[in-house]
Amino acid sequence: MRRSGGPVVVAAALALAMAAGAAGRGGGQSPAPVGYISKDRVIEMATAADATVASFAPSPAALASFAALVDPVHIRFFLGPSRPADLKLAAAVGLTAAAVANPALTVEFIAVADDLSEPAALIAENAVTKAPEIIVYWLDSEIVRIHPEPAAVIESDLADLIFQARTEIAQDMVLDHDFFKFTFHKDLLALECKRCHGPGSRPGGPS
Repeated sequence: MRRSGGPVVVAAALALAMAAGAAGRGGGQSPAPVGYISKDRVIEMATAADATVASFAPSPAALASFAALVDPVHIRFFLGPSRPADLKLAAAVGLTAAAVANPALTVEFIAVADDLSEPAALIAENAVTKAPEIIVYWLDSEIVRIHPEPAAVIESDLADLIFQARTEIAQDMVLDHDFFKFTFHKDLLALECKRCHGPGSRPGGPS
């Protein structure tokens, strides 16, 4: 009786198996994202890279500071998605914003290539020089820009920096009654604001 195929069939089957295995290994990891990525995606990637992210709890003081915001604060976070340290910092910011649930606080995440070649337009528009880089806007103007270290307690650092920047800007504007008329500043306790709240001050305006 004649066997069908013999060594030729075995060799072909082995070649197919090796090709399938190589394809599986090549497609096992999807390429790192570039451009805008959602908060949920950041947290998912960070948790996969570092299991401790799942037990993250924001600082109560930072939560209270962010919860007190009334005028809009926007945080733009540029990160390297291939670096677990960047992902962990970004996840901490995203989880803190989610816990605060204050519509005055918004956060967006932008993944960048390791060599900062992509996304070229966003990197150029925002003058990004290094990742991670965080840019903070208050009333649509940039007030803070930092490059956090991996071990940073990032939510506390941001809360403190935002509060300090708001205080400094408000102090510079202390003689501008219209600025304070439309800008919340009751939480800026260090502000020398006798023009608004001292004897003989004019009523009105958010405080």
